[in-house]
Amino acid sequence: MSQPTTAEQVQSGFFKRFRGIIFQAFLLMALWLILSGHFDLEHIIYGALSVALVVWLNYRVRHIPMSNGDCLSGSCIIVHRLILYLFWLVIQIVKSGTFVAYLTLHPRMPINPMIVRFRSSLPNPLAKVILGNSITLTPGTLTVDIRDDFFTVHALIDDTEEELVSGDMEARVGRLYLDHCTPEQMCTDIAILKSFREAKDQIQIRERK
Repeated sequence: MSQPTTAEQVQSGFFKRFRGIIFQAFLLMALWLILSGHFDLEHIIYGALSVALVVWLNYRVRHIPMSNGDCLSGSCIIVHRLILYLFWLVIQIVKSGTFVAYLTLHPRMPINPMIVRFRSSLPNPLAKVILGNSITLTPGTLTVDIRDDFFTVHALIDDTEEELVSGDMEARVGRLYLDHCTPEQMCTDIAILKSFREAKDQIQIRERK
């Protein structure tokens, strides 16, 4: 069996190091072309320049330390799992949006708003950002706060709360970076709270310990 040449090793290392940026640029360019609806050279050049600027800014932001000293860089996402996750997320957004529309149009509007707090041991800050944004993009739930491993979420009804704490979405986000994780591992210390004030009080109590 032939060994990979030095040039092949360099190319493989380059792709592995910058595959996130390449994938991001590809997605942004595709989005530009779809939204603009123009495929002539002038619009493609404008799109390429815009994509380059966004990718450069995003690359810089990923290396700025957050308040706890962590950075968003340094973690390799599993690209093929990300593609499957995006398809799954779009389906969840459509399903939840349809259900929330039904609740809104229902004469009795059967909602039961609540604050849900849970712990998710995701492997890095970017995974937490993905989970927080995924929760917010899904109608019926809104990420209110992320502090350390704890998420505080507003849920509209019992069904959305039960789906949230099932750990399914948390495990799917975890598997974007980990070889294996289960819903039970990714969603623990679940608490249903009466208000966001109660959630803040619990956070302050935990921080004093």
